[in-house]
Amino acid sequence: MKILALDIGGTAIKYGVFDSTTTKIGNVLEKETPRSETTNYIMETVIKIVKEVKEAHDIQGIAVSTAGVVDPQTGHIVFAGPTIPNYTNTAIKQTIEETFHIPCEVENDVNCAALGEWWQGAGQGSESLVCVTIGTGVGGAVILNGALWHGSAFSAGEIGYLPISNGKALQDEASATALVAAYSDLSGIPREDLNGKIIFEHAKAGEEKAIKAIDNMLTALNQGLLAVTYLISPDTIIIGGGVAVQKEYLEEKIASKLKKGLVSTRMLPEEIKCAELGNSAGMLGAVYHFQQKQH
Repeated sequence: MKILALDIGGTAIKYGVFDSTTTKIGNVLEKETPRSETTNYIMETVIKIVKEVKEAHDIQGIAVSTAGVVDPQTGHIVFAGPTIPNYTNTAIKQTIEETFHIPCEVENDVNCAALGEWWQGAGQGSESLVCVTIGTGVGGAVILNGALWHGSAFSAGEIGYLPISNGKALQDEASATALVAAYSDLSGIPREDLNGKIIFEHAKAGEEKAIKAIDNMLTALNQGLLAVTYLISPDTIIIGGGVAVQKEYLEEKIASKLKKGLVSTRMLPEEIKCAELGNSAGMLGAVYHFQQKQH
């Protein structure tokens, strides 16, 4: 069985064909997410992608991972923030199925990343898992007893909105955006000349300002991880997003802060790991979600 997997983000739409005989996704391509200040042209682009892929492959299903809050039953966008204007209420599943008469399933991108890591990555073997993605903002997803926990408003795991201190939310202090801003303030380097990779390189070279900026980010992140640990007590916490490539630098530091913050080390999750699947996690998770929904 071949399934077209799509990952719709605020800047790019990635896609590739999953082959059930190999359980892998083949050549991954991407197109820029088309949008203006007031609207987007995502569905028009998705329809073009499906048409192109169908010409080369016998596609029997379409699995979508997308930004925004998703109703996984109807496959439409319940809510989307300003990064993708006019995306709320987009009927992805209905549009694709009516256009191509191929089954389609849709899930939130962070939920898909968690499912992908649980299925084929860092979360394999876990009964309960929390995935926290650190990027422009901070996202989260919860897997309990091997199944996604959506919550009544399909927004379970939205850890980035947790209030932490001084009226700020977690993502105001623990995102890659916050890291860049903090290091810019410490170093005097303009934000537009920085990114997370540069800051981590400086920290690994021993630069105190970079080390401090990252430590401050991790201290803020720890407040969110403490709340997650006390509330859910997961087997595994996975750190995803762009910072996951800094596995060697981050894993021990994150685990150490969480261990020190807990009232008892017995509460520490069995594993605290960086994600392993990179950009393919969301697409693989979308495929897993599709397979579960279609069975």
